[in-house]
Amino acid sequence: MANGRDYVAIATAYAKSAVADKKGKVFGKRFRQGAQRFLDDLKRAKKKGAPFIFDPWHAEDPCDFIEKLPHVEGVWETPDIVLHPSHVFFLVNLFGFRKPDGTRRFTSALFAVARKNAKSTLASGIMLYCMCCEKEPGAQLLSAATTGSQARIIWRVAKMMADKVSDLREHFGIETWANSISRVETGASFKPINAKASTQDGLNPSHTALDEIHAHKSADLLNVLTSAAGGRKSPLWLYTTTEGYVSPGPWGDIRHFAFQLLDGVFGHDADHFLVCFFCVDKDDKDFDESSWKKANPLWDVNPYLLDEIRKAAIEAKAMPSKLAEFQIKRLNRPAASADGFVVLSKWDACDGEVDLEWLKDKPCFGALDLASTRDLTSFRLVWRVEGKYYTWGRRWVPESAVASRTERGSAPYASWVASGLVEQTEGDVTDYNVIEREVLAMIERFNIQSIAYDRWNAQDLCNRLIDQGAPMIEFVQGGKSYHPAIQELERAYISGNLAHGGDPVLKWCASNLVTRKDQNLNMAPDKKKSQDKIDDMATLIMAIGVAASGDTGALDLSDYFASILDES
Repeated sequence: MANGRDYVAIATAYAKSAVADKKGKVFGKRFRQGAQRFLDDLKRAKKKGAPFIFDPWHAEDPCDFIEKLPHVEGVWETPDIVLHPSHVFFLVNLFGFRKPDGTRRFTSALFAVARKNAKSTLASGIMLYCMCCEKEPGAQLLSAATTGSQARIIWRVAKMMADKVSDLREHFGIETWANSISRVETGASFKPINAKASTQDGLNPSHTALDEIHAHKSADLLNVLTSAAGGRKSPLWLYTTTEGYVSPGPWGDIRHFAFQLLDGVFGHDADHFLVCFFCVDKDDKDFDESSWKKANPLWDVNPYLLDEIRKAAIEAKAMPSKLAEFQIKRLNRPAASADGFVVLSKWDACDGEVDLEWLKDKPCFGALDLASTRDLTSFRLVWRVEGKYYTWGRRWVPESAVASRTERGSAPYASWVASGLVEQTEGDVTDYNVIEREVLAMIERFNIQSIAYDRWNAQDLCNRLIDQGAPMIEFVQGGKSYHPAIQELERAYISGNLAHGGDPVLKWCASNLVTRKDQNLNMAPDKKKSQDKIDDMATLIMAIGVAASGDTGALDLSDYFASILDES
């Protein structure tokens, strides 16, 4: 306990109050999920053989440090910072969980909240704490953004704090300069850096704060900094942001990954990533004042915040051009987004056993998706027994995809390969010879009636398989073929008549799936709008399509011929 405040107790009570708010009157779904994860992890940390422990001292120390820092912007009741429970919760999470070697469990952390909830102040305090109290030789701390002015926001607040507290400078040997904060004793430096400067040599960031990551129009800056991060023992990637417009930048991927993590898609494979996300819920109305607190946790201590949101709401009602800005900045809601198709809670309930020995002689149907030679390739089987579908599959990725995905952190490919969930092939592209041998082996092993395939990128391999007796049939990639298959899959998993064995890769693809509709409202998977790979789900849908119809001949070719006529 420090400063007379028990920060661990504050964080725990805050998490419990969120979890208890089952109807979501005060806390949004995404924060409640994060709170439940924290409480579960406290229990998990006590178990023998857990990959991390929880250390109360490490949880308390950064809170105590930051509460000794001064306010440098605005008028507050106290000269020094008094952390809100939402900030205490984030800090206790970030610093309290430790790996066996004593370093932080979390190396990536996202704090997303509506504007004017002190996220930049929080980030500045965290970076100062890491500079002063984490023993990283030659620490290189960066406040990074696409522009110099944006990059200086977190850094400038930290500099103003250091300038106002002489005891801090003297105790830790800190010096402040026009464009840097340095600590001679450890060789540490803290600088703002923009996209242009990030291409310079000599970068080896230990702690990086990326403020308003939604504003990045491309992933170039993040990729440069990620590739520059070398052998740091305990790095930190700190993302603080409010929502933004849908763009091709990295924010969409990061948000999607964060939501998947909170939904439990990755199990314990993403133990390195902390998510604290304050936003209104999907079904909340924009102008329902009672829901605004979900995105604005500080409104109970900031007397001006509610008034400002009300003013913004009045303008958004009267001027449609202001609505998107209100949704983004005040509700922490993206102005446009593609909604996922699968209800994950229903999907999770279909984790029944898939006994391959029991199923091996029963008729089954398969599907093969070779849509990408540089990423995930999927082969999936489906059995229909007494009205229930059972599914099992194989996936392959080239070793280059495993390396790039691991570096980007967008999906735990390396973990999936290590656990046998995904098979790695040598080289930069998928080795189709390996897939050919494996498919033929499965035809020998199982009672496969037919195998649906997408002709795109697959014709040569499928011709070779046909020559060897494989029962291949083309599945036309249009709404008329996909729509009944998607409807059948939806009926099956919603009613619990699907068993997928809790397959985490299939769940990941399911969580990515977005559908498109044609003029007749026929559905098909939309790979352009889906945030990430959906190949394993595409094979499941195709396999269920042929299983439901029992078709062993060619499927409806009308969409295919129509597409040829359109192209001509």
